[in-house]
Amino acid sequence: MGRIYMRVYVHNETDKVLILRQSGLAHGDWTPGGWRPPGKILGGQTGQFQSEGSLAIEATTGTEGTVEYTIDDGRDDYIHIHFDSPLIESQYGNTFHVFAPPSYEITDRGGQGERGELHVRLRPTADRMVPRFHPRGRSLPFTNKWAAALPVVTVGRLYNDLWESLPGIFESLDIAKLPDNWLPITTAKSGLCGGMVYTVMDYYHAHLQPPGVVSAMVPAPTSQDDPLFQHIRERLLASFDILGGGWRFLAYSSPLYPNGDEGVGQFVGLFLGRSWISYREQWPRIQDDLDAGRLCPVGLIQTDNFDVGNNHQVLAYGYSKSGQMVRLYIYDPNEGRSVVTYDFDLTSTAGEVHVLREVEGEPAGDDRIWAFFRIDGYQPRVPPAGRPFDSLRPAILATTPTGRSSLRAALAASGTASVRTWLAGV
Repeated sequence: MGRIYMRVYVHNETDKVLILRQSGLAHGDWTPGGWRPPGKILGGQTGQFQSEGSLAIEATTGTEGTVEYTIDDGRDDYIHIHFDSPLIESQYGNTFHVFAPPSYEITDRGGQGERGELHVRLRPTADRMVPRFHPRGRSLPFTNKWAAALPVVTVGRLYNDLWESLPGIFESLDIAKLPDNWLPITTAKSGLCGGMVYTVMDYYHAHLQPPGVVSAMVPAPTSQDDPLFQHIRERLLASFDILGGGWRFLAYSSPLYPNGDEGVGQFVGLFLGRSWISYREQWPRIQDDLDAGRLCPVGLIQTDNFDVGNNHQVLAYGYSKSGQMVRLYIYDPNEGRSVVTYDFDLTSTAGEVHVLREVEGEPAGDDRIWAFFRIDGYQPRVPPAGRPFDSLRPAILATTPTGRSSLRAALAASGTASVRTWLAGV
C-alpha cells in the first residue's frame, strides 16, 4: 500500500497575506523536502503542504493534522484547516473541518483516497449569482396553486411508458396503448413544483421569457389541453428522476433515517445521516453548480414519516457564504416572483438540519426541512409560447440581483457590456 499522504493546496483569493499561526500533526510526519506549511501565503497566490503516515513494510498509520493561518486584516482573524486520512477509512472516507471567520468564504474540495489532494479556497464573502436570472423576471406568472383538478400522474401514462419500453411484446399480443389521461392517480391540486422548476429552467436555457404579463400574476392553466400545462406535467415526471436519484425522496423521508451524521448500518444500505448528506455531500454540489453559473434544482425533504407528498422542489440561483453561514437564493414555485432565501449553519453535522426560510426578508414556511439535495438528471427541453427579450424592462427584471434595478447593474450582473448583446442572449 505504501505511505498514506495528504497534500493540501491553500488558494488565497483575497488581497490579504496569510501568516502561519500554528501547525501540528496527530499522526504521521511532514513530508521531507520543503513540504511543511509555508510561513506566508500572499494574496492571489497558492500555498501547499503535505504530510504522510508512518511506514514499516506497509503503512502503519494514516495522517492527521491541523494548520491555521492568521489573515492579516487587522482583526486577528484566522482560518482553520483540519484533515484526517486514517489507515482504515470509515463510511465517511477522509474527513475535513475547514473554517473561516465572518466576511470570508472558505470551501474545500477533493482529498479522498490514500494519496489525497485537498484544495482549500479562501475568498471574500460576496453574493454569487447565476448570470441573467432573477425570479422577478424569470419565474412563471402564477404560483403552485391549481384550481382545476387536471390529471398529472395517471395509470394510462404509466402503462404507456411501460408499453413504449417493451413495444415488441405488447404489439405481438395486439395490445394497444391507453389514453394518457386515463384514471388519474394525482391531480394538479397536489402541486407541480418540480415541473414548474424544470420549466423555468427551460425558459432560461432558451433565453426566453415565460408567457404572461411581466408586471402581473395570472392564474395557473385550467385546461389539460393547455400546452404550458402539458409541458409542466411532463417536466414534473422528469424531475422525479425515477431511474436515478429519485429514491431519495422516499428514503430520506423515513422515520428510521438518522438526522445527524451517524449511519444506520450496512444491513439496510444506508450509511450517512440527513445533516451529513445535506451539509457535507449535497451543499458542495449545489455550490459548485452556482459557482459555474448553472441553476440548480433542489429537493426538500419536509417529512420524517413517509408523507412524501409534503416534499418539495425549488430552484437555487445564487448564494453567499460568510464563515460557516450560508444563504441560498431560491425560486420557490409556491412563492412566485418573491425573493426567497434559506439560511443554514455548516459548523456541525452532528445535530439536525436547521434551515431558516424567509420570503422577502420575513420568516415563512411552516414545513420543517429535514434534508435537502441537488436533483440530478436535468436536460433542457424547448418550452411552449416563450417570448424573446425585446425591451429593457423585462431584461432588467430578469437579471438584476436583489435590491438593484438599474441598467448598469443589469449589465454587470449579466456579464455583458451592451444591451444588444444581452437581449440577443449572447
